[in-house]
Amino acid sequence: MKIGFISDVHANLPALEAVLRDMSARNVGQIYCSGDILGYYTYPDEVVELLRERNVHCIAGNHDRAVLVGTKGMNSIAAAAIEWTREHISSSTFEFIRDLPNSIHRPVEDVMTALHHGSPRHMSEYIFEEHVSDELLSLAGAKLLVLGHTHMPYRVQFPIGNVINPGSVGQPRDGDPRASYAILDSSEWSFSTIRVAYDQRPVMRGVRENQLPEMLASRLLRGI
Repeated sequence: MKIGFISDVHANLPALEAVLRDMSARNVGQIYCSGDILGYYTYPDEVVELLRERNVHCIAGNHDRAVLVGTKGMNSIAAAAIEWTREHISSSTFEFIRDLPNSIHRPVEDVMTALHHGSPRHMSEYIFEEHVSDELLSLAGAKLLVLGHTHMPYRVQFPIGNVINPGSVGQPRDGDPRASYAILDSSEWSFSTIRVAYDQRPVMRGVRENQLPEMLASRLLRGI
């Protein structure tokens, strides 16, 4: 069975649509999302509707929680996008985000798997590849730990298990502007990072038409 992992969609509908089409072409079955469904871009309701339609198993990220509780501690660009989101989302989207768990801990293909946004310690902790240790697997009580938040894909393997980050669907920051996600092929227990090109122009137009910070538009073409 092929299992898809996504993270950091950030209300970027064209990127999510492209990723889900690619998953379908690759016969991906279950899909899991490591948070930050909302924030930055201007398709919050459409993104949530699509995730619901595809029965994606989702957890909350720090941007999702900020929609509920406010933007204290966020930089001005992130905060501006969250305030826009709070003013424009439907009650159905608000309820979906409100009800998301902070983590998932369950067997996936008989392997205990944990999803956290930042880390098992804190939702907003950045775990870059060079920071990964097997301590994270022990803290999570899992053999497969899936993280998000950094917008950079990686896989680190230890004798006791694997830590992966699928990168960002909606706002990659590793120098590659294509949407990023990961596939686990459980028949071989192999992981792949997949990159998918999509048309950034509608997303950039949405930023500008809604007078959000210009950086949110321009960075999409640079992948940083």
